[in-house]
Amino acid sequence: MIEKFESADFIDEFGVDLRKPLYPQVAALGDRYFDWVHTPIRKTTIAKLKEWDQGRWPGSVRIFEQEWLEVMTHIPWQLVLAIWVPIVLGLAGLARFWQGMSWGSLAGFWLLGILVWTLVEYLLHRYGFHTPTSSAAGNKAHFLAHGIHHYDPFDGTRLLFPPLGGLGIAALIYLGFYLMMPLDVSLILMAGLLTGYLLYDGSHYISHHGKVVDPWFRFLHRYHKAHHHRDPDALFGVSSPLWDRIFRTGSSQF
Repeated sequence: MIEKFESADFIDEFGVDLRKPLYPQVAALGDRYFDWVHTPIRKTTIAKLKEWDQGRWPGSVRIFEQEWLEVMTHIPWQLVLAIWVPIVLGLAGLARFWQGMSWGSLAGFWLLGILVWTLVEYLLHRYGFHTPTSSAAGNKAHFLAHGIHHYDPFDGTRLLFPPLGGLGIAALIYLGFYLMMPLDVSLILMAGLLTGYLLYDGSHYISHHGKVVDPWFRFLHRYHKAHHHRDPDALFGVSSPLWDRIFRTGSSQF
């Protein structure tokens, strides 16, 4: 099967060999990294990779040499729901039945938490994921956090943040809430923020791989597709265009 392909089929114009793990290679790209990572892999190349290596994840580019690390980069959406939905319900339950928060306050702070998430999502996407890097360490960190998604937006197993890392980040955010506000408010605000995160993950997955029927999701699909394929330096909102409009990073098309 391998003999029918030539090296040129898998080595791109930046000299990156797609048959080899990408994590070590991005370090050597230097200031060419941002141009490379925003030049998405072609679907024809993915088809060749799928035929060349029919392993556990056919058609996926390999990130790590170590199998145990590679496994952690492929996240099924069912796992995200299984982990985060019980946590959201548990936090809300503690605020209501342990701390005695009223239903009205519960709903209000839950919605506020979702709104806070949309701002976190925008700022993280705009400044954390789209600030150019050229150092070896910066290229590697960006590639793991967001670059792999821009380079290969067609891979449905690499749209979602690894839950282990997400749990650590969520714990730090909750600690900040806990230190700054009453316990009941910190619990339900965190539940709202994590609900916003789930809405983000869900809308992001649907934008790329779902059957887009609902008008709102059709809009988000077009909006996010434009970010990937037309203007990666704008349209940073994934679950909502709200902050793009406030900070004027949207587009006249929308």
